[in-house]
Amino acid sequence: MKELSLSALAHYAITYEPCPPLLRGCNSRQLSAEEITETCELLLSTARHYGCRYWLLDGRSHQQAQPQALHDWMRDEYFPRLSRELGSGTCLCFLVAEPVWAGLPALGYGQLQNGFVHGVRMGWLTEQAAALDWLARQRP
Repeated sequence: MKELSLSALAHYAITYEPCPPLLRGCNSRQLSAEEITETCELLLSTARHYGCRYWLLDGRSHQQAQPQALHDWMRDEYFPRLSRELGSGTCLCFLVAEPVWAGLPALGYGQLQNGFVHGVRMGWLTEQAAALDWLARQRP
């Protein structure tokens, strides 16, 4: 499997695997909300370039939740753009630390493994093997 390293950010690594198509993102340290929005834009640009609708985003270095305003921006602005630009059926799997995972329902994520926001399917998991399995099940 050929993997292409693509990130232009020192704090975030992005790789693309073509078969099956998968965009991977991983932060090397805890990121601020501003850095996350910058990272989101780079991920979308990269996904558009490759036509990739399957993402695995590893944020386990974050031990606490981000501000509600960031979640609101993602839900109200970013996810609708993903759906418009990549098509419905885009799947994002977020790897998060246990403390973050436990707090997600309070942030408005009621269905942690089959959430839908504006046509984007989302899964929130804590282990990479389970995340890859979840993504495989989402493919046609």
